Amino acid sequence: MCNDRVLRQQPVVLIFLVMCLLGSRFACAAAPTVTVVKLPEGCLVPDAVMDAKGVLHLVFGYNHDALYCQSPNNGVSFSKPIKLNGPEGVTTTMGERGPKVALGKEGAIHVCWADRWSPGTHVYARYTRSLDGGKTFDPPKAMSDIWGFDGLTMTADTTGNVLAFWHINDERKPSEQQATWLYMTRSTDNGVTFGKGESLQILGHNGLACSMCQMRACITATGKVCLAFRSASEDIRDMYVLTSAAKENKFTAVRVNTDAWKIPTCPMCGPELTLTPNGRLLCAFMTSHKVYWALAEAKVAAFTQHVATPANEKDEIYPSAFANRKDDILFLWQVGPMSVESTAVVKWARYSADGKATGEQGTVGTSFSGTKATAIVGTDDNFYILTTAK
Repeated sequence: MCNDRVLRQQPVVLIFLVMCLLGSRFACAAAPTVTVVKLPEGCLVPDAVMDAKGVLHLVFGYNHDALYCQSPNNGVSFSKPIKLNGPEGVTTTMGERGPKVALGKEGAIHVCWADRWSPGTHVYARYTRSLDGGKTFDPPKAMSDIWGFDGLTMTADTTGNVLAFWHINDERKPSEQQATWLYMTRSTDNGVTFGKGESLQILGHNGLACSMCQMRACITATGKVCLAFRSASEDIRDMYVLTSAAKENKFTAVRVNTDAWKIPTCPMCGPELTLTPNGRLLCAFMTSHKVYWALAEAKVAAFTQHVATPANEKDEIYPSAFANRKDDILFLWQVGPMSVESTAVVKWARYSADGKATGEQGTVGTSFSGTKATAIVGTDDNFYILTTAK
């Protein structure tokens, strides 16, 4: 049981020295380590963020509940998990659906999730927050009066903006198969109140999203909201990032990849979007059943690179990418089917920011295919993978 177990770490890579010739002298630099934080079995779709004080905030699904816990020491130990949801339960199926966490003004911890789906139920987006560092959370509430959605994600900033995004199949039925429309809601008072759900106003895209793929959002240091999603326009399932000022609904579409992967069905594997310490955006994505990462400068005018895994295998899924202050990039993914009955293998590799593989890579272990791994950059600038893989 998650409440009774201490999360453990298993180092998988030792620090090693790289000798560099600088004129007539040699300089030594330590590569970052990659450490696996073993989550207890049954913890699904973990989502984590590190705050400025070095506290790791973790949410995950367990038995159709949303749980929160924290670690002050890069995952060596965790606090006792707190249940966040009410009797509606939480949807945690298909590897991406689960609670999402974001940090906001004055250290507020914001969490959202979708009600557990069952035939005939109205599924809403739920929200709670903590203003005391995770000791207690507000009673959960609906973020919008709109129900019947998917792809829920959230982001927040230090000025009180909290934004949630999802997609929904409303009255305007698209001609594309398995396509839905992008919606959002916004709080400007650090989560006290949220506005009504509204469709996204987008320049450069018609707003059709892949029907069941997750989305990811972040807010840059300059106040720009970025939303990564898989498009469904004309049944081409490539990735886009939308950008807008945090207090506006005026988005501009930037295409991440141009693979033109045209399929009539949703592959159920959305992008991951993370900010690097120097303000750039890392977008990890799957296309044609192989995973890649791409990078955009702070202005988010274009994404460059299309970096594959070292082996470039079949059935790659659920990618994510993370950068530390030295521009080291950890790429994390699974190999195996999109399934809730099978298993997958969790793998990682390290790259430099120019897309070159360092040769450091590893296999974490085998995981239930209906979940995914995530990672954080520790206070020591090393990488920590959070997973149930064995």
